[in-house]
Amino acid sequence: MQDLNAYFKKSDLLGGLSELERGQLRTNIGITNYTGGNPSIPIELNYTSLYDLVTRKSLAVGARYIITDFQTIYSSNVLNGSSIKMTWGTTESANPSPIYQLLVIANTSDRLDQRALIIDEVGKEWVIEYDVKKETLPDGQTTKGKITYLKDINGNSAYYDFKNIKFRRTQAELEETNNPIVTPYIDLFTFSDISNGNVVENSNLYMTKYNTLEENCWNNIFIGDTYSNIIQSGCQGNTFLKGVHDSVLSWNSINNLFNENVCYCSGSVYNKTILPGDTSLSMTITKTIQKVNEATLVSFLDPITYAYQIILIK
Repeated sequence: MQDLNAYFKKSDLLGGLSELERGQLRTNIGITNYTGGNPSIPIELNYTSLYDLVTRKSLAVGARYIITDFQTIYSSNVLNGSSIKMTWGTTESANPSPIYQLLVIANTSDRLDQRALIIDEVGKEWVIEYDVKKETLPDGQTTKGKITYLKDINGNSAYYDFKNIKFRRTQAELEETNNPIVTPYIDLFTFSDISNGNVVENSNLYMTKYNTLEENCWNNIFIGDTYSNIIQSGCQGNTFLKGVHDSVLSWNSINNLFNENVCYCSGSVYNKTILPGDTSLSMTITKTIQKVNEATLVSFLDPITYAYQIILIK
């Protein structure tokens, strides 16, 4: 578990100065003395109250605050009747996020350290970065700040709260796949398992580990065993239905639907559907994906004949 006391205090940094020098320095850099009692005891308050302190530059420097009502609130990939992205995560939304207690530390009178800590049992071992800024989403609802980076105990990481954010896939999108659904749509986590129509967030499972989603990755879904992958910046809208491992999905791989297991692949794929039964990306040897004009090619060295092979992905 992270040590809640493993942070510098401004008083330590100013320890070698006289009282007059300390006062002058605090005034010059715009920080406020912590006068709230024992600095080792966090101050509990809701998000609205904390954000008010930030906007008024009234944070006590070095103080620890617990946001008692943090929720991940975000724009979904679903449009409302006015063709505006719907907000999910609120208690009243289609996909509410859990409420966490989030511990943060004030670096200055109006800025928090980006490092944060979920102190609830479920998330106490995660590495978290948090931005307190309130955002107004397209449909007019507002956030409570957002998690900008999360890494769990299995080594899965992304620049958003992949534990709670969901993405929708429709019946039409999944109709001809290995995972058709009987409902009009299904809302899935980044790492999901589907059992009897129920969706479970499965990044805590043993075979979902060491997956890195770089910045600006969004709306990607992984079902099945998913391990030892790098999803590079800009990859969006991809759906892996039977797992993926030991692969690097290169920058700008967008809107792909993979029906079969993907393994030992590297390269970029754009707007392709790998049909059920197409094992061109699931052979257990190293493969390179390349683009030639409008064609997408998979090349590899055949381990039996040692002949160089090329497969065209239509």
